[in-house]
Amino acid sequence: MIDALRQIVGKSNVLTATDDTKPYFTDWRKQYAATADCVVRPGTTAEVAQVVALCAREGAAMVPQGGNTGLVGGSVPVGGRREVLVSLAPSMR
Repeated sequence: MIDALRQIVGKSNVLTATDDTKPYFTDWRKQYAATADCVVRPGTTAEVAQVVALCAREGAAMVPQGGNTGLVGGSVPVGGRREVLVSLAPSMR
């Protein structure tokens, strides 16, 4: 699935290395943290649609993340199943 995501958004926009993903996997208050298969950073609505379709086919949960500034931990993975964090923050791409 990682290779398919890279074909959709480009290799540099699928993050798997711990140093690259850590800021996405922890909320800004450092209250919630878990891991996911990867962070994907689509740049267009067409890419988002393709990522959604791929995750649906593969049975992977999607965790949408904007600025990662929520107060209830909804922007970080749960870690209980296969998850892909989809960053929609333009400044992080």
